[in-house]
Amino acid sequence: MILEFIREHKLAFCAAFAVGLIYILPHVFFIAADRYQGIPMMQTANEDEYLLRIREIMDGHWTLGSPVFYEYKDQLPLSPPVGEFFYAMPAMLFRISPVNVLIASRFYFPFMLFFLVYFLIWKLTGQSPAAAGKINAAAGALFVTLGYDLVDFRSIFGFIAGKSVLGRDFLIWSRPVNPILGAIFLFSFLILIWAIVKNTNWPKLSIIFAGLFLALMMGSYFFSWGTALSVAGVLVLIYLFKKEYRIAKNLIFIVFLGFLFALPYWYGALKAAASPWHQESVLRSGLFLTHYPLFNKLLLAVLGFYAALFFRFKDEFREKMSLRFADWHWFSLAFIFGGLLVYSQQIVTGRAVWPYHFVQYTIPLAMAVFMVLTYRIFYEKNRYVWLAAILAVAISSLTFGLYVQFTAYAENYGRYAELQNYASPFDWLNRQEKDCVALALDENDDFANFDHAVPAFTRCNLYNSTWVFSLMPEERIFHNYFTRLFLNGVNAENIENYLAGHRQEARGRLFTNWKGLFGVKDFPDFSDQELETRFEELARDYRDFLKRDFVWQLQKYKLDYIFVHGGISDQAAGLIKDLKPVYNDGEFEIYKF
Repeated sequence: MILEFIREHKLAFCAAFAVGLIYILPHVFFIAADRYQGIPMMQTANEDEYLLRIREIMDGHWTLGSPVFYEYKDQLPLSPPVGEFFYAMPAMLFRISPVNVLIASRFYFPFMLFFLVYFLIWKLTGQSPAAAGKINAAAGALFVTLGYDLVDFRSIFGFIAGKSVLGRDFLIWSRPVNPILGAIFLFSFLILIWAIVKNTNWPKLSIIFAGLFLALMMGSYFFSWGTALSVAGVLVLIYLFKKEYRIAKNLIFIVFLGFLFALPYWYGALKAAASPWHQESVLRSGLFLTHYPLFNKLLLAVLGFYAALFFRFKDEFREKMSLRFADWHWFSLAFIFGGLLVYSQQIVTGRAVWPYHFVQYTIPLAMAVFMVLTYRIFYEKNRYVWLAAILAVAISSLTFGLYVQFTAYAENYGRYAELQNYASPFDWLNRQEKDCVALALDENDDFANFDHAVPAFTRCNLYNSTWVFSLMPEERIFHNYFTRLFLNGVNAENIENYLAGHRQEARGRLFTNWKGLFGVKDFPDFSDQELETRFEELARDYRDFLKRDFVWQLQKYKLDYIFVHGGISDQAAGLIKDLKPVYNDGEFEIYKF
């Protein structure tokens, strides 16, 4: 049966294998290079943060209450580690490095995502055994996995005009944990929903597994389950309107099961909400209190394309031998309106969590709708138009994916080759006691955020970090920044001048929400006025900090090692001059505090 399945979908298997290779080969080439010492290329956003969260699980802190600091580990997590367990468990079961699991995942997760997108499009286009439907679905899966950024027209036109650069980062589905796992859960959920609507085999199992995938999304990534819930909600309204109550009831039951299976997550969220630090923490984690509407331009464009085709070819949207609109039509509308709803749900709820991340899933859904429409309308009407569209999508996606992956490899090879020098001191730290705490002084700051590299590659926690995404008091945030200022050589006399020249650094340390952090122009009904107050009082508070002995200040929190790389300030040199050196390889030094 398995061999028959593979033969039936051999084109998809070959294409999925090629996608997996495109994702993993740059990393295999880097490992094969002579200089590789265990620090992989991590050229997508937040990879170091996901890796440190995976390592935290392996260190026995399964709740991830505080993955960076030794303190606050007994707190409940704002972001549970459901997705991270898909990396940590293989690493623990097979006793291999989490880095190697992460690298291997760059093959098998894009491979899986390709197949899920392929099957969803194939099923929505009639599940035809003919080659055309499978070719169409494979092109759509290439579009999602390799051509995702082709819809970013501003960047594409800027690149063509020579005003912007593509290929500094690897493709989006290279990023570990999320959004890749969220996409896998979401497309699995949608395929099962389709099976339930079409009343295929094993409907009860489909309902149970759909609820399970919804629960996995709830426990791992707000943007995937928010999208899934919005699409399901629109489908419920559609089938209630159609008076197909059995389908609507099953969909509602799936949502109920999702919440039931995710009860541990909701219980933890309610417990976390009782913390006195909760409100400040969730605002620092991307929450906006706003009713301001946002509109997804891509979904509006697809809706316009959809409407134009509908008014031109009404009959093609109906079931054969029936006046009823076909289910694929309703699913396509649910993808569009569900995406539009989730992007502006704050109009009603007054709460939005960095809604720009929803495009990670609305873009693939828009692409799926486009491919379904292309096949359903043009394959029978004008196969030359369909073939031209398919070839354009497939060739451009494949070309773009290859270009981005190998340009990113070439652009970043030199930098990551130099970072292999960190492997030796990291290995030394990794042999020390679990949950040791290190203070990193790295003038070169070779990593984009060097301090996160310590918990990502070692068993140590951090003393001083920009990390604020845990239930922790604001006092620790100021303490971190003030110790950083002192070790950078800032004193009572030059504090104003330093802050004037490093305002963005201060913003990144002291923000109270993401509007202040990123300078977001949207949401005029929401502000970060507290940040301006902090700027006004910062110099005065720092002078108060300097009135106390600095070593006494450091002893307020656990500290075991000071990690030094490159030149340091006189104030930092004064701190370490009486400390015992425990590691020195000529480039890096580590002192026992």
